[in-house]
Amino acid sequence: MNIMANFARSFQRSWRFSLAWRACVSLACLATPTWADTAPPLIEPPPLAESGEAPVPPVTAETAEPEAPAPQAPVSPSVRVSGSIWRSKPGIIFLQTPIGPLSLSSKTTLRDIKSSHKITLHVHGTTSVVDIRERGAEKLVHRYVTAMPNFTTPDKHAVTLWTPDGERSFTLGAFESKIAGRSDQQPLTVEVDGAGTVRGLYDVQFDLQVNQVPRTASALQLLLNGTVSKLKSNYVFLKTPLGIVTVSSKTGVRNAKVGQEMSVWVQDRHVAIDLYQDGLTAPSRRFLSGPLTYEEGQTALTMQGPEGTQSIPLAQRPPTLATLKEGVPITVELGQQGELVEIRRVP
Repeated sequence: MNIMANFARSFQRSWRFSLAWRACVSLACLATPTWADTAPPLIEPPPLAESGEAPVPPVTAETAEPEAPAPQAPVSPSVRVSGSIWRSKPGIIFLQTPIGPLSLSSKTTLRDIKSSHKITLHVHGTTSVVDIRERGAEKLVHRYVTAMPNFTTPDKHAVTLWTPDGERSFTLGAFESKIAGRSDQQPLTVEVDGAGTVRGLYDVQFDLQVNQVPRTASALQLLLNGTVSKLKSNYVFLKTPLGIVTVSSKTGVRNAKVGQEMSVWVQDRHVAIDLYQDGLTAPSRRFLSGPLTYEEGQTALTMQGPEGTQSIPLAQRPPTLATLKEGVPITVELGQQGELVEIRRVP
């Protein structure tokens, strides 16, 4: 599939991101976390008391505390974004999302889409899912999954696919011969239903531009990592495993250089973009965008990033803040030591 996406590299650098990208993607799955065995130790019975002696109190066993599961790195790339239809024709749909326009196209399906449908794009590693549901009722109309053919059994009667509901096995049914005969290295796009059956073999592509900081709260999530391949006008072009990602300067990023690693993280109304220098594990520059929020006493700002809430002390109150009300979207630029470099309003 063709991919032009606003993404960024593996989550070793985690939490950094952009906004202005194009994508046509396929995705993959996460393993279920394992937990330690919590069976209590065996206890010897207390010795019998001698005649006339006070009974020996029973030994109290200490219950073993379960071990915490090993933390799992977030999957990159990962995307969850919904949009409203603003224009459509058979085989192509145009939507508006909180981060920019999204289009879906297909030569073989997308013929019965209605303006009342809610469309959500999910990207999970090497797997992409397009969910089309009845708005309000949330009834599933279509679910298209693009992924590598991970066959469940040697006889290739079924495939295991990641979905927003978790990994599931889907029976190939009438499409067994067509799918089983394909190369294991060739991604496929199938329509699946809630009963665990493949309903069709299609082509579905998407094109997503992330060119703005979200202005309203939403269930938006995005995580991308990549390397800067080109700079042009107000855009940074990222080379990622999924293709070239275009990042607009409206996301807050500045002064990127060709060859730099860059990561982009978006959640709800918050954006974090990190730039790295060779050999450094900490970002040389971090750009945090989101609603202006003060700590009590207005001695510090609070911004959201991949690690959670980040407090930014205001040793001196920048003149920019004098004209801004709380809740206005801003970008905070931080240096390599986390020091405040600049605060500016999001255009």
